[in-house]
Amino acid sequence: MREDLVRTEVLTMLGSEPLNRTQIAHRLGLGAATVSEHTRRLIELGYLRELAPQVAGRGRPRVPLEVVPDAAYTLGLRVHHTHLVGVLMRLNGSEVRRFTLPFDPDSEPVEQLVAVCEQALADPGTGERIRGIGLAVPGVIDPARGVVRLSPHLGWSDLPLQPLLAGRLPVPVLIDNDTRASTMAELLFGTGRDHDDFLVLAVGGGVGMGIVLGRRIHRGPDGVAGEFGHVPIDREGPPCVCGRRGCLETYAADYALAARAHARGLTSEVVEVAELHRLAAVDAPGIRDLMAEAGAALGQAAAGVVNVLAVRALTVIGESHVLWPYLERGFRPAVEGGVLSGLEIMVRPWDDSAHARGAAALVLSATVASR
Repeated sequence: MREDLVRTEVLTMLGSEPLNRTQIAHRLGLGAATVSEHTRRLIELGYLRELAPQVAGRGRPRVPLEVVPDAAYTLGLRVHHTHLVGVLMRLNGSEVRRFTLPFDPDSEPVEQLVAVCEQALADPGTGERIRGIGLAVPGVIDPARGVVRLSPHLGWSDLPLQPLLAGRLPVPVLIDNDTRASTMAELLFGTGRDHDDFLVLAVGGGVGMGIVLGRRIHRGPDGVAGEFGHVPIDREGPPCVCGRRGCLETYAADYALAARAHARGLTSEVVEVAELHRLAAVDAPGIRDLMAEAGAALGQAAAGVVNVLAVRALTVIGESHVLWPYLERGFRPAVEGGVLSGLEIMVRPWDDSAHARGAAALVLSATVASR
């Protein structure tokens, strides 16, 4: 583990229950001296505190540690093409507050983002405790350079967003792909509690995948890992926003399902997700079959990734959660028929703040615990 991630793991573990140093060492598979050094530093920062010693039989009393949740905050922003969602998060992962603001990616986006961040930092009750700001952005993101390489939904390409923001704000700023941001939240607070290796499948306005191997999020060169939606499944298929044809996204993303329903004559126009859900719920002709086909395409592609990486867990997130019962009809048989060994599949409840919580978790992992 990197030093900062060890401290983050300690913080998030103690966020759910107090533990003594021996228990922490056992759960993390670390030596007692290593744990003592990291917890000492976190106590110095004011992020942990010692509780009353526990005496059990002979030997030295064990001293439980607990998180001081309000000692520091992280701010996460989910950047959408119509709005921003912000989450101010405590050290234990709970929310101080959330907010939604309008956003126009075509009209001086950096100025809009700076204004939102400055307002949060100026808040007299919480601003001084914000240790960093994270942004979850849809598209191909290079987090090391802080560049949005391509975001079709926002209309951005080769935008050095992180440097532009960092030059204007007094706290560290991180950006990453929205799916990978939510994958960090899963690592710290969700699937990662039971698994060191897992996948996060995000289905909504696009299709993405977060990959965790050995408790590390795999980003790949230039941040291109996880572009699951652009796995080619039919070179003669529909055109994709990436400029190619027949990508998985053109069969399973929200916009693709709506377009295919209209093309098949199942709807009189291209409808929104809520209407697709309503039609599926009332079993309108052909709608459930269309979704099962899309689910099967997702499942076949996911099974290939599972077999290559030998993971044992997959968590489904994203705006299409309301459609998942109908996508799952094709997805689960395709996965179970394609993987070489067992796979635990979990589906997370979704709301519009999820990627923002992930962005806040990015900051927690990368800056707060390493101060």
